[in-house]
Amino acid sequence: MVREFPVAGSAYIYVNRSINPHVGFIAGWIMLLDYLLLPMAGFLLLGIYGHEYFPQIPAMLIVVVVAAVCAILNIIGARVASMIDTIIIAAQLIFTAATIIVCIVYVCGGGGAGTLFSSTAIYNPETFGFSKVMHAAAILCLSFVGFDAVTTMVEEVKNPDKVMGKAIMLIVAGAGILFFITAYVMNLAWPEGIWKIQDPDTGIFEFYPAIGYGWMTDVFFVVDNCASFICSLAAVGAGSRILYGMGRDNIIPKQFFASVSPKFNTPVKNILLTTILPMIIGMACVNNLSAALDLVSFGVIVGFILVNVSVFSLFWVKRKERGGAAVIKYVILPLISVAFLVFAFLFTGAGAKIIGAVWTVLGIIYLGIKTKGFKELPPEMGFDE
Repeated sequence: MVREFPVAGSAYIYVNRSINPHVGFIAGWIMLLDYLLLPMAGFLLLGIYGHEYFPQIPAMLIVVVVAAVCAILNIIGARVASMIDTIIIAAQLIFTAATIIVCIVYVCGGGGAGTLFSSTAIYNPETFGFSKVMHAAAILCLSFVGFDAVTTMVEEVKNPDKVMGKAIMLIVAGAGILFFITAYVMNLAWPEGIWKIQDPDTGIFEFYPAIGYGWMTDVFFVVDNCASFICSLAAVGAGSRILYGMGRDNIIPKQFFASVSPKFNTPVKNILLTTILPMIIGMACVNNLSAALDLVSFGVIVGFILVNVSVFSLFWVKRKERGGAAVIKYVILPLISVAFLVFAFLFTGAGAKIIGAVWTVLGIIYLGIKTKGFKELPPEMGFDE
């Protein structure tokens, strides 16, 4: 799809051009919910992990402080240099590699499973639960949203028809392999962790002491929280800019969303909105991290479903491409993908479904009003702002 439509916008553009502009608008509206809620993940991780490390400081207070700092830095126009991002990403990769190595060393020394080859580290019939796996898969969709973000850079890449597809597949394969190896060796190192972990939200702080590397919790705390803060800062900035672009194009009320502070030359109202909303929701979910991540996963899963439908709609329905290869690429693979995603969606939390459904209904109502009963084409959203 990125080869067919080498413009920023990702799922919104694909659905808009392949299915219907009105359906595309709703896809973009659902994506907007993700942009508004994405900072929450960083706020919440910093709050939960910070409280675990410093129990005397309430998690809610940390969430509020982090949100305030992110808002202030975005308001005054501070930008995090790409070099800092690169350093933090490198630190995460190094730490992940270190975790894999210490797990292998621990297991080879007779700890944990005592062997590097154990089928129960992948599938254990005594603890397996289909609903649990699908719920985890729904949350994990959020971790894979990075490959979708690559498509928003398509207009800045030379030969996107040749480069972007390979980049997307490389990220998906690379992340999948890395996630699998990390989870596998950690299961080998602490196979009884499924019974002994006291708090799944902060289980990582229980893992390292259990295998005799308690000092690594300190390193994890620093590396992970630096990354969470940078992601939160960037998410607030990105969300506020998208709202500004939509306000400037009069998709949403221009007077509020397109206003810029004469002092700071930044969209202060949007920054405050994209900070306060996820902060409030994060505070409400401070004791349930998975429920909070479910909220963001709603938009991710629905967006991925619509992308697969757009593949079928564009190539099979509109262009009427036929043949064995076409059946596999444009019918069977999208159908399998949709089936998996629907299963994952069914196992997301009830709260995420309710909030997502309400948001979607509001989008449909707003679209109906904006297009005079769906008689006019909807305004185009600018997700590359």
